[in-house]
Amino acid sequence: MNAQALTNFLPLFRSWFETAHLADRLGLSGLVASEDNLLAELDLGPMVEAEARLLNHAPSNATEAACLLEIVRQNIADAGRSDSLDTLALESVQTWLADLTIGGGEGPAVERLLQPRP
Repeated sequence: MNAQALTNFLPLFRSWFETAHLADRLGLSGLVASEDNLLAELDLGPMVEAEARLLNHAPSNATEAACLLEIVRQNIADAGRSDSLDTLALESVQTWLADLTIGGGEGPAVERLLQPRP
């Protein structure tokens, strides 16, 4: 896993989330012309870039973990990403949860959670 910290995670997530909602409400043609969102004004390219940056983020708290899961949930609903960043984000959230629960360690998060503890 190569996820990293992103200092402006929540503002970037809010822009991505609002753009995704606009896209759902207006459809793609209405989104490009919308003045409600900076990412929408610039077309969908920045939204795609923002999503990739968000998915490469290693969560540092429960809010960020939940936000990452929302991106992954929407991607899965849309048949997933071809670059697998959604699965990387999911693994990052699992690792954060395992580290929070049992501390850091080696190996996949779920396997670490299932190991007997002294």
